[in-house]
Order: sequence, then C-alpha cells, then structure tokens
Amino acid sequence: MVILIPLIVAVAWWPWATAGFVALCVVLAIIELFGLLRQGGFAPRRVPGIALGVAFCAAAALQPFTGLNLAGMTLALGVMATLVYEFTQSDRSTSLQNWALTFTGAAYIGWLLSAFILLRQLDTPLRAGPLDPLNVPPGAAWVFLVLAITWIQDSAAYFVGRSIGRTRMAPILSPKKTWEGFAGGLIASILTAAAAVPILGLPISLFSAALIGAAAGIAGPLGDLGESLIKRQVGVKDSGTLIPGHGGILDRMDSLLFTGPVIYFTILLTLAR
Repeated sequence: MVILIPLIVAVAWWPWATAGFVALCVVLAIIELFGLLRQGGFAPRRVPGIALGVAFCAAAALQPFTGLNLAGMTLALGVMATLVYEFTQSDRSTSLQNWALTFTGAAYIGWLLSAFILLRQLDTPLRAGPLDPLNVPPGAAWVFLVLAITWIQDSAAYFVGRSIGRTRMAPILSPKKTWEGFAGGLIASILTAAAAVPILGLPISLFSAALIGAAAGIAGPLGDLGESLIKRQVGVKDSGTLIPGHGGILDRMDSLLFTGPVIYFTILLTLAR
C-alpha cells in the first residue's frame, strides 16, 4: 500500500478526482463482490449493481449543488429499479434472491464508499500546523485522517495480535483475530487521531479526536469481519487477485467501507458541537 500513497495524495487533492477514483473503486469492487457471490451459487445482476453503485457516487458528488437529498433519492430509485429489472428476466425462479443481493451488494460498496466523496467536500478551515506551506485542502485532510487511522489500526492489530494475542475474537469468521489485537488497534486508532489534530491542523479538540479514533477503532475490525463473513459463505480465502500478494480490492477496502462513513458522521457531530 505504501507505493499507492503518492497516487492517493494526488487524488485527494481535487474533489472531482476523488469522486472519479472512488467511482472506479466501486465498479471494481462490485465486479469482484458479484464474482464471489457467483462462486457461491448466487446470481446478482452485474449491470444494475454497477449502475446503482456509481449512482451513489454521483449523488454524493452532486450533493453540494442541490438541496435535494440525492442519497435518499438514489436509495429509493435503486430499490425500485433493481426489482423492476427482474421483470425482464425469463427465469424468475430466484428473482427475489437475485434482487436482494444486487441491491444490497451495490449499497454495501457504493453507498458506504461514497462517504469518501462527502469527506472530501468538508470545507471547515484548518488550523495552523506544520503542513501549512503545502496548503492542504480541508477535505483532503479529513480523507488523510480516515486512511491513516484505518491503516495504522489494522497494522497495530496485526502486530499486537501476532505477538501477544491469545483470546480469539471471532474464531469461525477470522481465526487469527484476537481481542488483544483488537485492543492494540483501538489504542493505535485513538493515538493516531489525536496526533493528526496538530499535524493536519484539524479544527477539533483532542477529546473529539479521541471519539473519532475510538469509533474508527471499533468500526474497522467490524468491516473486516463483515467481508470475512461473505467469503466464508462462498468458501473462498481472498476476494480476488487484483493486487498481487494482497488479494482483491475488497480485501484492501473492507475496513475502509466501515470507517469512512462512521468517521464522516462522527466528524459532523463534533463540528456541530
């Protein structure tokens, strides 16, 4: 992931680049997810699923230009459109199952990941900090915060769990996860959020940062376990082979799918205080 940091920094610098990159990730992840489900004997509809996933991204990107609730509109139309699509199929013996998986799969990827587009749109001015000469956009700083917390939490949980982990957290879903690793990751999340306040010049208190870190420290492992549940259901180890040696794109984004929206709404709560 280190080699992707320059690309991620560049993408986060401009709102439309962020939206385009997120949409690309959504398309790749939905293709991967639906491929997994097909291996398990299910048949989600790829074209409607991708269309709905991208629609969630478009709704988030266009939200600043209208007073309409575009996410809610996309959600409502998505439910209807994916169901109506089943009318066009000659074999309707598994239509209910196909509709449910198409809609929930697109929402799981597209709706949750679109939180990064919303994060990039946050424009509360940053405070003075060591990165002032770089003129980091406020929204980009929040995106960097989410990525830093998630990646450091994941790494800390891994190393702590590997060194002193004894008590299994979810032995069926993820046998290697331990409560000791979870605790190490949670502490790392809180410390990372607190350190990011002066470094990035975030306009929040250290207490608010600790809340954000704690929320992310809980959400990240849950996102990881969520993807593990899907893979267990279909009997595969990795979601794909897009990233050599690291599995598929879902394997890299599972925690971010949860930490993105959780941190976004936690930020809104702290800024509203």
